[in-house]
Amino acid sequence: MAYSRSNGFTLIELVITLAVLAIVVTWAIPSFLTLIQQNRLTATTNQMLGVVSQARGEALRRSDRVWVSPLDGSSWSSGVVIWRDENDDGARTDAEVIRLVQGPGNSISIAGTSTTLATAPFGFDGGGFAIEEQAYSLTFCSDRLPEGQVLEVNGGGQIRTESVACGGGG
Repeated sequence: MAYSRSNGFTLIELVITLAVLAIVVTWAIPSFLTLIQQNRLTATTNQMLGVVSQARGEALRRSDRVWVSPLDGSSWSSGVVIWRDENDDGARTDAEVIRLVQGPGNSISIAGTSTTLATAPFGFDGGGFAIEEQAYSLTFCSDRLPEGQVLEVNGGGQIRTESVACGGGG
């Protein structure tokens, strides 16, 4: 008596294929999530780089001081606003706002230079130099990544970014 063989898969072949697929997915998902978080960090840093560059450009164009400050006045992560203090009172009003950018949300933290500048506005004078030639930096970190990025503005108004250790990655 001859038996004919079916062209389908056996149960053992299906189980082995599913086990291999599960191992590959388990290995790939954390790497994919890390890639997504790195892209969010880079996008946030690049967005802030654009905002700071625009503030410098506006200061040059207007030949006047232009400020960058936290949107809510207490946290850079909430967003940023570019503004010009038209009445020289040191306070921002809605009429003085040039551009407003919402923050990145909870996944990225942004910290100012030090405790005195942590939430203080910084800006550029009409020549494109940092106001009072004061250097500023903002550090962008994620609690899921070991490295972040820092955006630095030197006293001459030059803007640059570089990688920095953040202590995340867990």
